[in-house]
Amino acid sequence: MQRTSFAVLTSALVVLAFFAGVALSPVIVGKVKIGYRITPLQVQVLTDRDYYHHLIKDLERANETILVAMYSMIYDPDDPEDWANDVIRELVEARERGVNVTVILEYRTYWGYMDDNLEAYEYLTSHGITAYLDEDTETDHMKLVIIDGYIVYVGSHNWSESALYYNRETSVRIVSKKVAEEFESYFWTIIRS
Repeated sequence: MQRTSFAVLTSALVVLAFFAGVALSPVIVGKVKIGYRITPLQVQVLTDRDYYHHLIKDLERANETILVAMYSMIYDPDDPEDWANDVIRELVEARERGVNVTVILEYRTYWGYMDDNLEAYEYLTSHGITAYLDEDTETDHMKLVIIDGYIVYVGSHNWSESALYYNRETSVRIVSKKVAEEFESYFWTIIRS
């Protein structure tokens, strides 16, 4: 009976939290999950071109850190209207403002994107940005951006003209220090591996 009541109460709290606009974050002691803590969370669904517009604004406002893990980042210096170029150049501008920028790019991409990732890598590193080409056997298929330790972009958008301008894509913008901390921890794990 007590177990059933706990399960019903927990389910009700999850549903209420969802509709209240908060997330349930596991509280972990050692390696044992002992309960849930409710933490504030703001989530914004970004489809298609909305991702670019919101991301550019947040990159322009960045003050401390920008962490990027991107499967495909296509820098095309010959196309001045390419939205991916705008985003990549904004990383350089942030670096010039004193923002600490770190980027992880997949070393092995398919469909010939590797050369594009190398070009983006070379552009970024030539402008003083710390960038890594992840050569691990596991493919980094992430599309992750963490800004100032509390804004997270995650979803399907690669940094390519196709993804930012032409394709149907979905991502979310999350404003939450706790969520950002979880993603940051994972980000640094990739670099250490």
